[in-house]
Amino acid sequence: MATTANYSWTTPDDSSLVKDGASAIRALGTAIDTSMNTALGTKKAGMVLLNTTSFSAVASQSFNNVFSATYDNYRIVVNVSGNSNNDGDQYLRLRSSGTDLTASSYAYTSWIKRADTAADVSWTASPSTFIKLGAQDNVEKQGQAYLIDIISPFLTQWTKFTGTIVSQNDTSAFIGGSVGGLVFVTTSYDGFTLITQNGTFTGTVSVYGYNK
Repeated sequence: MATTANYSWTTPDDSSLVKDGASAIRALGTAIDTSMNTALGTKKAGMVLLNTTSFSAVASQSFNNVFSATYDNYRIVVNVSGNSNNDGDQYLRLRSSGTDLTASSYAYTSWIKRADTAADVSWTASPSTFIKLGAQDNVEKQGQAYLIDIISPFLTQWTKFTGTIVSQNDTSAFIGGSVGGLVFVTTSYDGFTLITQNGTFTGTVSVYGYNK
């Protein structure tokens, strides 16, 4: 019998009888099912793309109905491709039913290392009305990138954040750092809002769910 190049799945030969077609398809389907489950370690892929949104020259951008009971944890990929102002840090607020959580229910810390100075830049705030995604004074107008994991936003327990950021400042020095935080109330949230500190920003955001 012929086999496939990568996984050696058995396939019918050109000379195989038509009456054996159902059996051949069933055998091939079983082989694919077994190989995929072995490769992934689960019946599902590790992350599922839920939403991708692009925005241009806005002061804030909201994302509604991206968190649900289907997933407990989420990855947010933020590519800020442009800022209208060099002092363009971004903030994050959780959302429920189209309304931002603006109460002082957040706690966060962010740490930044700049390649043009020996000094580290960090901020810690608790309570706060947002999660600050970076401590990036004088960032380059071309923007920043963030990878943010949000833990249990839809569940009725505290929501936790952890992430990394990269950027470049206006003297062309590389900036890298991390951020962590939490929301110390047990409300269920279905979305979030990104806000720029000054002016407007442009970019793309993708939201992924981690399969259970």
